[in-house]
This record gives sequence, structure tokens and C-alpha cells, in this order.
Amino acid sequence: MTSKDEQWNIKAITLLQKRSDTIEEAHDEIDKEISTTKRRLAELGDVDKSTPDFAKRKQVHLKAMSEHKELPDVDPETIYNEAEAAFPEAAKLDDILTADDWKTVDKRIAAHIKDFNARYALDGWDYAIAGGCGLFAAMLDWLFVKAPAKPTTAWTTEVDGVFNRGVQQAFNHFLTPEVSKEFGRLNTIGGADSSTVAQLLGAPPRTLAPKNHRLRSLSHDPILGFLFGVLDMQRGTCTVIENGGLNIYQTTGEPVDGGLFPLLGRLFGHLLSDVNAPSAKDNRGMGLPAPFMGILRMFGSLPVGDSDLGKQIGYMYANGYDFRQFVVTSIPVLIMEVMMRVFYAVKQVKRAGAPLGEALMDTIPLKMNPRFRMMLAMAYGTVASVNGAKVYITQDILNLNYAAWIGFIWNGSHALKWALLDKNLKLWGEVEQKEIEALERIVGQIGGLTDRAGRLPV
Repeated sequence: MTSKDEQWNIKAITLLQKRSDTIEEAHDEIDKEISTTKRRLAELGDVDKSTPDFAKRKQVHLKAMSEHKELPDVDPETIYNEAEAAFPEAAKLDDILTADDWKTVDKRIAAHIKDFNARYALDGWDYAIAGGCGLFAAMLDWLFVKAPAKPTTAWTTEVDGVFNRGVQQAFNHFLTPEVSKEFGRLNTIGGADSSTVAQLLGAPPRTLAPKNHRLRSLSHDPILGFLFGVLDMQRGTCTVIENGGLNIYQTTGEPVDGGLFPLLGRLFGHLLSDVNAPSAKDNRGMGLPAPFMGILRMFGSLPVGDSDLGKQIGYMYANGYDFRQFVVTSIPVLIMEVMMRVFYAVKQVKRAGAPLGEALMDTIPLKMNPRFRMMLAMAYGTVASVNGAKVYITQDILNLNYAAWIGFIWNGSHALKWALLDKNLKLWGEVEQKEIEALERIVGQIGGLTDRAGRLPV
């Protein structure tokens, strides 16, 4: 059932169509009369164009056509009222659109959809690239990534796993115990580095302990720490995740003076001092947690097998699953993402004829083509699935590829949102915009016709 405004518009268009038909019939009659007149003149012979009378009449006509006359302006309200009076019954679109018109509309929309799918729909090559790169990354994870070493392992002991050893050697080379100690001395962060419950005012027992304070206090999160850590430094507080909630405790430490950027620099230096610092017994110790590992404890009551998420996170961190292991698990997916971008760009250039720059722009995070986002979601899903099988077979959650699962959740949520909502909004938004542009061109043509009509002699 159409609304009142739609009824008015349909009736007004019907009225204008009938007037247009009447004008067209009149023009056909005029055209016939002109043709007849031309034929009769031709029978009379050539007109003598040298006579003064002919030259005078020619000047009169040329002058009339050079003068612009304003056409009468019709009020739209008048059109609506006349249309309502002429068509009092309910109107429908079929009154103004013929079967051929509907076919034309369907063809235009089909063309829009085809163009849209050419830019955003996945083809066989996209599925092959996503699946192939995902399986390759899963193979790298299975063969070259091992469970982390225990915190009680000696700092210099070589760990298991090809990627694990490479990351260990890099960290040990650049962040030696002496370097870590100097970073810590130069970058104290006050109460944000509280490590015992005695340093928190009003906190219940067992809120913090030296072994878990980096996991539980958000100032030590490698990403969120730059927000919560700076706030804690400015306020002399410590933000802790405990019992499924985010709690802010005043500490015995004083606020740290300084502007935003100096505090960010100090926090960064402090995180560097903690990420690879050996324990007092020269063991690997407990470094920084993996990104978002601490805040996931807000959902600690979620069941995980016979346990829950909070206990599993605590178990993983206590057994060496820290930021260093996160870097290890990131290597397979980093290789996968580089490979996908290369293969996607080559495929777009060779198969779709796209410029190389445009193909690469499709893969840039802030301007990513939703098609490539869908490919990332499938690739990460492949890695996560195989890694889930690895965890199940080994019965050891320490074999979890944290980076792959975070990537799957992140890209999967974006891909799901695109598939269920954004795709339809963008498609019909583009259709609407192109139809509006077509109407604007027609309006421009009508404006040109109006100007020409104003120059016709009367």
C-alpha cells in the first residue's frame, strides 16, 4: 500500500504523462503539416531569396528567435491538485510504468549488481588464495611453533621450536638483562606498577601478587597499557581486572608528573624493561601478557571444557604464555598475510586488469576492500581450525595460536558484518546514487530544452 505522498507523486506523473502524450500528438500533426507545406513549396519552385520582402521576413524571424522569453512558471501544488481532481481513485506504479519500463529498470539494476559484484564478490581465485595461504600458515604453526618454555627455564637455555628459538635469540640479543634493568631504572611508572595487594588501598586479598600483577593490571597490556597505564600514572591508581570486573584502586604511590607524550614514552620504556627481563634467579620469568589477555579475564566465567576462561588464561600465563610467545605465534600469520597480499595483487592485475597500485590499496587496513577482508577471515579461520585440532590432539592449551584466533575473531566479525548488513547498504546506496545522477542529467537536459523553447518565435 503506497503512502499519501507516493499517491500524489504517481498521480502527478500520470497527469504529466498524458499532457506529454497530447503534446507529442500535436507535434506529430505539426510535423505532418510542415512536411506537406515543404512539398507544396517544392512544387511551386524555388523561392526568390533576393527580393526585399524575403530579406525583411527573414530578419523578423531571426530577431524573434534571438529574443529569450520567460516561460510561464507552474506551481507544483497546482499540478498535484489537478492530478488529484483528474484521478480520484487510488493509483499504483503500473499506471505510469509499462512492461517495457519494468524490464528497463530490471536491466539497470542488474547492471548495477553486476558491477558491484565485480568489485566485491569473491571468485574462485580468491577462495584458492585464502584457503591455500591459510593451510600454509597452519602447516608453519604445526611444524615450527612449539609450546612456550616454563618461566623457571634458565634465561639462556635454548627453547624448542624453530620460530620459538628465533624469537628468543632476537629478544635476548636486543634486550639483555643489563638493558632491561636500565630501562626499568629510567622509566618508573608509580602506582601503575603495583605488584602486591598491600600497595592497593581498599583492595581485597589476593587481588595482586608479584607473579600475576602484569597479567591483572591493564597498565602492562602491550596495547591497552598505553591508555590505562597513562591514566593510572596521572592519577596514582592501578586498574585491575578481578572477578569479571574492571576495578580502579588508589595506590600508595604518587601520581607521575609529565605531559601525555613524555608519559607515553616512559610507559613504553617500562614495558620494554619487563618484556624479556629475567627473574631474580636468572630464569625466563613472566614477561608481559599477550595483547588483550588481561582484559579477557572479564569473561573469566565462560566455560572452557571442565574449567573456565579465567582459569585457563591464568594457567597459560603462569606456564610461560606471554608476549614473547605471542610474537612466536604471529610469525605464521604474518607470513600468510604477506603472501595473500602478493597473490591478491597479482591476481587482480592479471585477471581483472586492475592497476597494481589499486590492487595493493585494496589490502591496506584502513582502506581494505571488503572482498579482501572476507579472504582474511577465511584464511584466519583455516589456521584457527587446524590449530584447534593441534590443541585437541596434544591436549595442551599452551599450543594455542593466540595470534591466529585473535585475527580470526577480528576479521571474522568484520566479514560477518559486511555479509549481513554493510553489503546490502552499500549496494543499494550505490544504486540510489547512480539513479540520482541519471535524474540530474535528465534535469539538465530539460533545462536546456526550456532555454531553447524560450527562444522559439510566437
